[in-house]
Amino acid sequence: MKFNQKKREIAWARLMPLAFALGLAACGDGSKPEGDSGGDKSGSAGKPQTGPATGRLLDAAVGGVAYVAPSGSGTTDEKGTFKFTHGDTVEFKLGALSLGKVKGAIIVTPIELAGDSDKRLKNLLILFQSLDGDGNPENGISIPANAASAVSASLNLDSEPAAFAASPELQKAREAGGIAGPAKTAAQANAHFLSQGVNLLNTNIWVRQDGAAASVIRFSADGSGEYLVGEATPDDSCDTNRVCGGNLVSRAGVEFGTAKFSEVDTRGFKFAAQPVIDTNLHAGLSHPRPNWRIRSDGSDLITSDIFTVQRKREQKSLFGELFHIAGTLEISSSKEPIKTEVKESRYFKLENDPKGIIGAWAAEPGAIKTPTYVFFSNGKYMMIDPIGDPASPGHESCGDPGVEFASYTYDAGGSLAIKGFTYDTNGCAGFSGKETSSFKLAADGNTATLAVKEGAPLTLHRISK
Repeated sequence: MKFNQKKREIAWARLMPLAFALGLAACGDGSKPEGDSGGDKSGSAGKPQTGPATGRLLDAAVGGVAYVAPSGSGTTDEKGTFKFTHGDTVEFKLGALSLGKVKGAIIVTPIELAGDSDKRLKNLLILFQSLDGDGNPENGISIPANAASAVSASLNLDSEPAAFAASPELQKAREAGGIAGPAKTAAQANAHFLSQGVNLLNTNIWVRQDGAAASVIRFSADGSGEYLVGEATPDDSCDTNRVCGGNLVSRAGVEFGTAKFSEVDTRGFKFAAQPVIDTNLHAGLSHPRPNWRIRSDGSDLITSDIFTVQRKREQKSLFGELFHIAGTLEISSSKEPIKTEVKESRYFKLENDPKGIIGAWAAEPGAIKTPTYVFFSNGKYMMIDPIGDPASPGHESCGDPGVEFASYTYDAGGSLAIKGFTYDTNGCAGFSGKETSSFKLAADGNTATLAVKEGAPLTLHRISK
């Protein structure tokens, strides 16, 4: 058998970039993989929820939809609320049509009801908004009982959205409910749902925290889309695929900006950030990949992305692996599909003690661009500071926007000590270099006075729940 010189040249030409990539990726060995939520000790992670609960069916709030669960049944009210017990599978129905069966959650949307079908997602949005009694989903969706009961099982949620919107079955239900005007188009229904996206994420302050590092996300409750992110995490020169280079990709810092959603699919919303302050490089929300998605079930903030499945390493040494790949490249087809996988990463609801220090605090509770103080239940403290130490006449700034991450002790008498700073990127701002003395809670637990031994006391408001 003759040696094929041409094949050899082609294989080595392909191997050179692979060799470079393998060399770079070596720095990522042993790193925490993307999608690992970390051992959170100060959120709801690891604490299975049990007992009765109240959920909400949302596009905007969707009222008039029947639901059936092992623990009970009923119809969603004007706020979209329904009752379930954690662990229940809940089926939602309009008339004779099943809209889907989902695990009971604090928030259920057409994303969950659609399963893996983008057509079903689009058609559920069309259905809810087209059956809204006043035709204006901006003020909530209220489906008249006559319209709901007229929905037929023959209405095909898996049909093409244009055909679904024009279907006689949908028109019949609209007429039964006395709903004026045309049915919503797929574009109209999609645009409205995108406008609701941020409101689905602002129900809690979200956190991942393991005692050595922490990430905190807060969204505005006023619909403006403003968000604040704090990252108290090590410097990292590796990207999300754990391919590493000489430049930092992420570092501890703060991010403040405005969020918008441009698309939605069965994994969630496509996120577009417009950061005004961004000191954490590619960490946080400022640089989402094209397939990165975000959603919430009311208990967790769930992000996901699509990654190329890494080929299993067959040889121990780098050059042995390169020779193995060379043989693979000679016989593999260029048309062979690239294997991908979806990886999820979760942030958890920040733990909150309504009568104690644990939770999140701010001097301006209605603002997002304001220093936020977080006290975790495992004795860790974090400050997310989008302000720093501003310069003023006669005063030169000594601190930029950033984060602090440290340990704290707090006793029943209100004595507070913050010490052992692991991260401090906001200079003289915050509590590094200052000695705190007390954290006095008001009787209702919603406000507190934070005192330092030098400087004026600070009145804080609880913003976690």
